[in-house]
Amino acid sequence: MPRQPNRRSTIYKGADGLWHCYVTLGLKDNGKLDRRHRQGRTAAEVARKVDELLDRSKRGGAVPTKIETVEQWLTHWIDNIARPPRVAYKTHTAYRSLIVNYVIPHIGAWKLDGHTRRLEPEHVEAMYRKMSETKIVRGSRGKDRAPTMSDGTIHKTHRMLSKAFKDAVRRGKASRNVCSSELMDPPAYRRGKVAALTLAETEAVIRTAVADEMAARWLLGLLLGPRQGETLGIRWDRVHLDPPASEEPHIELETQIQRRTWEHGCDDPVECVAKRHRKPCPPSWEHGCADPAACRIQPFRCPARRRRPGCRLHTRPCPPQCPPDCAGHARHCPKRHGGGLVEVDLKTEKSVRTLALPAVLVDLLRALRVRQQREREQLGLKWDPAGLVFTTASGGPIDASADHAAWEALLRRAGVADAKLHAARHTAGTMLVASGTDISVVQEILGHTQISTARIYVDVAQKTKREAVDRAVSALMDGNLAALLQRDGATEGRAS
Repeated sequence: MPRQPNRRSTIYKGADGLWHCYVTLGLKDNGKLDRRHRQGRTAAEVARKVDELLDRSKRGGAVPTKIETVEQWLTHWIDNIARPPRVAYKTHTAYRSLIVNYVIPHIGAWKLDGHTRRLEPEHVEAMYRKMSETKIVRGSRGKDRAPTMSDGTIHKTHRMLSKAFKDAVRRGKASRNVCSSELMDPPAYRRGKVAALTLAETEAVIRTAVADEMAARWLLGLLLGPRQGETLGIRWDRVHLDPPASEEPHIELETQIQRRTWEHGCDDPVECVAKRHRKPCPPSWEHGCADPAACRIQPFRCPARRRRPGCRLHTRPCPPQCPPDCAGHARHCPKRHGGGLVEVDLKTEKSVRTLALPAVLVDLLRALRVRQQREREQLGLKWDPAGLVFTTASGGPIDASADHAAWEALLRRAGVADAKLHAARHTAGTMLVASGTDISVVQEILGHTQISTARIYVDVAQKTKREAVDRAVSALMDGNLAALLQRDGATEGRAS
């Protein structure tokens, strides 16, 4: 191998017959040298890998010494500033998705400050209009779908940008916040009404849920309204079914189960999952001969075959290919960490609360505990010792998607129209307000940070109260109250 240019690492042939090179990229966070190893069958192959590594290190990873564009600032902001625990994990994930998929493609090239190519409020407003446009896209099974960003998502994007540009002004990267209320109004957004089950639907679900193995899980959601992650994260050591005489049966909500994305634990994520990168889709072929029936072979074997638009794998637009410096696919990393179903803190400090258990839930939880003890004895060492109340067949945590699928199956058995699992929480809040519970108590039970959030259930509860009154009236005199009133009216008419 000829001598490398100055400041380039040496490529040499090792005793194993392969060519090797060690590249120093700088310092790690702990102050040690960040050295990367590349090897190949030829010196040219190693040189190519070293060039790719140096090119990637120049484009990303480190914080740019001079932040000028919106893309540079937002990338630095989401990677270093707006990270947990400053923001919640799911909020951080949603922010990153909005920045990568929408904000950077639309306004990423504009500069934060300066006299030329400076970002203006009009550019942000044009991005919001693009996000709200409806586009007809060919969906799966031949159906057309019209994806468009909801008003709530666009409003969330505006709030995110306002925070990011406020931090840029605070740190001297920009002289103004283009998303501030002084320069532009936020996108119009109206919160949707609470989707709660009706009285009849709630009764039908409860009657069906009582015979379900997860009856305690469903009644807990309908009566007390904990969030899904809070319910799935309850441990037996926080369930007090036989408390001292001075206390009532209760549960303590302190943690939740949440699915998180895996992170790489290796030194070079790009090289780690190079074989997992998404490649171009295979072409789709069609007959090019004059008589396909006489050809009698598959299209890709036809001597005159021609390429058909699209691919043979996807009915909707093909997913984008991975860039050369793709560092994703962390779930395939042999040293992956931080992902899967994990136990984390609750959403806010107000979410940490104690809920009193009604008698029906106490009985259901006791029956569930006996059944779990029996299953644990049968499985032995195969039982997951997590100590959760609601578990899979092996004692492990339940995934949110599986929990939602079980809820949908319960609704189908009860003959109730499809509804989100969060509707159970809304139903609990509505029933509490309709029963005359003080709004501050409802706030404490549901774990809302602001009482204004709990007040949403007040208007919805009026309909529930009306349904209860109508049912009470219809039950009077075995449903003959209306006939009685009509008869009295007819009597008065004859008398007059």
